[in-house]
Amino acid sequence: MSGVVANVLRLANEVHGLAKAAAREDLYGPLAEQAGRWKDATTTVVLAGAQKRGKSRLLNCLVGHPDLLPVDADIATHTQVAVVRGPELTVTVTRTDGSRTEVDPAELPAYASVLGDPAVLREVTGLEVTIDEPLLDGLRLVDTPGVDSLTLGHRHATMGALARADALLFAVSAQDQPILRHELEFLAEAADRILSVAFVLTKVEDSTSWRELLRENRERLTRFCGPDGPGVAPEVAERLLAAPWLPVSAKLGEAALALQAAGNAERAAARLERSGLPGLRRHVARCTERRELMRAGGVLGLAVSGIRALSEPEQDRAASTADDGLAERQASVDEEIAALAALKRERRRRSIDHQLIGRRVVNRARARLEAYRRNYERELAELTKPADVTRYAATLPESIERTLGAAWQEIAADTERTVADALPRYLAEMGVDPGELDRVVMEAPVRGPGELRAEGAGGKFDVIGEGLPALMMASSVGFLSSHAFVGLAFGLSFLAPVALGGLLAGTLLAHRRRLAEATRNRTALTKALTDAFAVATNEMSVAVEQAVAAWRGGAEQAVDAAFAVRQQELDGRRRELAALAAQDAAVRKRAAAAAQERLDTLTEADRRARELAKELAKELAGSPA
Repeated sequence: MSGVVANVLRLANEVHGLAKAAAREDLYGPLAEQAGRWKDATTTVVLAGAQKRGKSRLLNCLVGHPDLLPVDADIATHTQVAVVRGPELTVTVTRTDGSRTEVDPAELPAYASVLGDPAVLREVTGLEVTIDEPLLDGLRLVDTPGVDSLTLGHRHATMGALARADALLFAVSAQDQPILRHELEFLAEAADRILSVAFVLTKVEDSTSWRELLRENRERLTRFCGPDGPGVAPEVAERLLAAPWLPVSAKLGEAALALQAAGNAERAAARLERSGLPGLRRHVARCTERRELMRAGGVLGLAVSGIRALSEPEQDRAASTADDGLAERQASVDEEIAALAALKRERRRRSIDHQLIGRRVVNRARARLEAYRRNYERELAELTKPADVTRYAATLPESIERTLGAAWQEIAADTERTVADALPRYLAEMGVDPGELDRVVMEAPVRGPGELRAEGAGGKFDVIGEGLPALMMASSVGFLSSHAFVGLAFGLSFLAPVALGGLLAGTLLAHRRRLAEATRNRTALTKALTDAFAVATNEMSVAVEQAVAAWRGGAEQAVDAAFAVRQQELDGRRRELAALAAQDAAVRKRAAAAAQERLDTLTEADRRARELAKELAKELAGSPA
């Protein structure tokens, strides 16, 4: 054990004792739990990033098993998947009731991807995969769902994984746009918890300008961490700006594995070197070697939080020696209580304003779908011959399917932009960290295809009753609507792909019969088209409004919870200050002297913590590659 690690543990032990003496179980409990992790010889490295950044494919190549996790372009990871070393390939499912069940490895996609049965996926909280790979000695690699800021289910799972992580690999694609604001916000929150952060620039093989994108990403990160950014803590900003960027091509890595399997070792080695995977492997191996340093960082972070939480009431007590000092502290607490009361009133007022968010988005969604419908009507109006109408009608269902899929993408993106602007700003104005939402699991209505019924002028139709075409269309529309963009906005991701595809497919299938019957009648075809769009508009509007309401409710719950905690703290301080004021001068003097002694201890502990943080960062940066 290095000297700096020993000093961190010594400091944490002191803070644990101070917290226990103050009866602050909320402070000494987490310290004890974190200290218990020193018995765990496994280093946990979490692979995170937005959806479609190639995380699963990258992990597969990293461990030398390209077919391990599902990586289809239209498959998103549903839950965190931990990969560890074992004598053979096994897959174990952890469910919400805490039970663990080993399943056939061939069934892994059914549990790992969002394309699985929604009823099954709702019960899954994580997967553990074992393979015989030397790199995994003492290492746990965790693949996570996307951290897109408004996909709360995915983000919640990822933040849960970070709670026990030693290092973070953050994937950014060389094929997509530069790193986005919500990704940077996630990184700032993560880097406040984890000392070891590295960026992995994926898919560089298909990008001729990845170096230019890398430069743009660095510039965006610098601006985000700078004076014009959201106010990232200096130590967090320094950590992010110093994090390495590792360009990697999983595609070239797969080619290297194929060449190796074919016996062409020389070409395989050359392809592997070009892939950048050896550098990433060295970084991951170094994470294992630096496990104690990184875990010391986690312990130190908890110790610093404990020091700050313990210092505030001691400052109150230390000020009690003089009436004016005590009165000043009481006035300060009263001001904070008044400010909190004002925030509570503002929160209620803003809640009314936020009810309009979903309505505004729905109105724009309806206008967008209406514009699409009118395009079809204009095309129909130009058809004058029955034969032309018949040919047009033959292609209409598939055409509408594509239109509704595209419309859903646009509606989701518009909703994301609207809420991303309004709700995080609301949380900041209320003094609540947006990360509080990670503890709120949003629920949006999830309906199986068999429960979906569409109703229009043509009556009700059971989607399942329409047979195989329903499932085929549900699948294709599901791909279009649920996977062609990064993250279904705020809770919409809980509408499972098949259910969502079935939602749109139900609209089409319910009216397919009428469309077919109207092939030689332009007026009837126009009416059937109008009915189909009307049902789709209603279904999408309800889905969006419900999901926005759930996300808004989560934000307001987080604010209320934060207010309740702060109110309890302030009320406790006011009671203690009042009790001090009621005591005679001699008693107050003794209490103030004892408090000042404890405060001096805490101040010195805070100074030592700052020095240790610098030493830890220096040792981490100076560790051999």
